Amino acid sequence: MVVAELKKIKSSVPGQYLGYGLQPVRFCLHALSVPTGCSVSLEYLDDVAIHWSDGRVTLEQTKSALSGNPTADRSKELWKTLANWADLSADGTVDASTTCYTYYVTPVKSGGLVGKLNAAKDDKSAGELLEHFKQRKFHGKPGVGIEPQIRRFLSSGDETCLGIIRNFVFLTEDDPLEPLRKQLVSTLPDDTLDDFCATAIGIAKDDVEKLMRDQKAPILEAAQYRKKFRAFVRKYDFSNLLAPTMSAPSSRDVAEVMARLPVFVRQLASIEASENLITTAVGDFLRATSDKVTWAAEGEIVKDSLEDLDQALLRHQLLGRDEVEDVHRHLSPEERGRRLYRQCLAFTLPLEGRSLPTYFIPGEFNCLAELCRLGWHPEYKTLFSDDA
Repeated sequence: MVVAELKKIKSSVPGQYLGYGLQPVRFCLHALSVPTGCSVSLEYLDDVAIHWSDGRVTLEQTKSALSGNPTADRSKELWKTLANWADLSADGTVDASTTCYTYYVTPVKSGGLVGKLNAAKDDKSAGELLEHFKQRKFHGKPGVGIEPQIRRFLSSGDETCLGIIRNFVFLTEDDPLEPLRKQLVSTLPDDTLDDFCATAIGIAKDDVEKLMRDQKAPILEAAQYRKKFRAFVRKYDFSNLLAPTMSAPSSRDVAEVMARLPVFVRQLASIEASENLITTAVGDFLRATSDKVTWAAEGEIVKDSLEDLDQALLRHQLLGRDEVEDVHRHLSPEERGRRLYRQCLAFTLPLEGRSLPTYFIPGEFNCLAELCRLGWHPEYKTLFSDDA
């Protein structure tokens, strides 16, 4: 996130993967490209996994080579991956004879061992490589470096090890977004391609994270995801849409904000808003704040336009307050406040003539409430006079 004191959902290299990490990019690519009937999972069996319609599985371990070489022959990352795959195969989670084990590295790197693993497709070459791994000289000193991982790999048994070696696939490329662009370029305009890529990744990530929050297996049905993304493409013309800059915040991030009791949360508490209404408001507030900062910094909008929007929101809220006070005077102050808040949530307005994400206007109302430029309780100026 862009909001201070909250951890970012950005890559460690700014803008490198359109604001997302490597795993969501690969997850999205597979969800867009696998055949109908297949599913894709994120951080379930592996970093990413393809669940084929015939029961086969492709496990994919994704590695960034920005600060090291995970393809080096004695790379701890490589051998830990091989050992983890061996554990999954040995305990029956996957079938070593039919599973594809993909080792994906970006930017481009090479290594002698990954090259040999990638080439060992027959029993003879796989067997020779396994015998090489068993040599004490190859292991090194017990308990030192990669030796424990080699030992863990070999302990799964020859059948499992040979299956992993035969089915090992090494992929490396400089730009993980390029395959995604190629997937979309035939149907989308070039000048907005990265915007659509970012949204495709965001939708896939949001959908799988919702499954996690609902305590369901994070496995996304590819056909359903593509249907949702196609509907989005049909609905929006990105030349007229301000794209979201972050995905929905996690429940932990929302809880951290609520624990600090910012003014807009206390304003909602003053009208006895439900917990669901408050948690939704926190999410909207965080996303709207992130959008404003990023859009302005990247030149997507003119900063002064935000004040014009705020003035329109303040006017709408003032008119809504007058109506509620005239028509619903018989209700308690808290009920009148909730009625006013819900009326404002339903309000829609473009920014610089461009469509906004659905959460943005509710989030911006809460940004204004945080500054006490408006309030929901009829006596909010008195209740929050010290915060104004």
